[in-house]
Amino acid sequence: MKVRKGPFLLFFLFLSGLLAFSGLTAGNSTGNVAFYDDFSSGSIEGKWTLDIAGNGNRFSEEDGAAVFETYGLRLKDYRKEHVFLRSNVITIENWDSITFSGVWKFTDPGTAEMWFRVYDLDSRKYLGMRYISWPSDKIAYDLPGGALSEARRIPREYKSFKIVLYKDHVEFWESGELIKNASTGEFGDATHFQLLIGGWDDSPLKSHMYFSQVGVSYEFTPTETETQSPIETSSPEKTSSTASTSSGKTCGPGIMALLVILAAIRRR
Repeated sequence: MKVRKGPFLLFFLFLSGLLAFSGLTAGNSTGNVAFYDDFSSGSIEGKWTLDIAGNGNRFSEEDGAAVFETYGLRLKDYRKEHVFLRSNVITIENWDSITFSGVWKFTDPGTAEMWFRVYDLDSRKYLGMRYISWPSDKIAYDLPGGALSEARRIPREYKSFKIVLYKDHVEFWESGELIKNASTGEFGDATHFQLLIGGWDDSPLKSHMYFSQVGVSYEFTPTETETQSPIETSSPEKTSSTASTSSGKTCGPGIMALLVILAAIRRR
């Protein structure tokens, strides 16, 4: 039996065109990575500094996570009983937005607090998210003007979270849900940042906090040089190449495949 190849060829070309088009549009980068740690290296050197105060507080890196064990002696002061990691300086300039993200869980909260905080090292102002476990579960959003808190169940299993900083406001997210949006303009000129993760406790009840996939990415404002027309800065050959690739939306291979399909149809 003779198999007609025409329809199969057209179907193959159609799929090729779709794949070429979707590959170009879906592969665009969503941001520039300034910092990342999945805690799988076995060492925090080069990225973090360990800050421990008080007896009984512990830090370890286990199974791709930063693990904090907190223990307090009723000193009533987090500065005297805590375990934190402080990141190296993260420098970001000409940004439109910055995303500070990770995953976390708080397995046996007891009477402890779990912190994720972002400092502007030039002004020493900060913002962040904290889970507080007494007298009942709640979350606090730290802002330069003070903390806002509300009841929220502490994540006993890993949940994703992020803080997205804009020039005039900040968003707090958990598990893909926007949970707080607050106005703030204090960080609009910030360029030097530091992360703080970990927690503290004021009681001898041990608690454990886990962080992983901690990262910082940003969208930036192009400088005048970066936004110049290619015609002014490049030869005709380079201009043609730049115009076809710079926008990230070019679908040349997809269109070419569709043209081939149309030509094959007309020949039938």
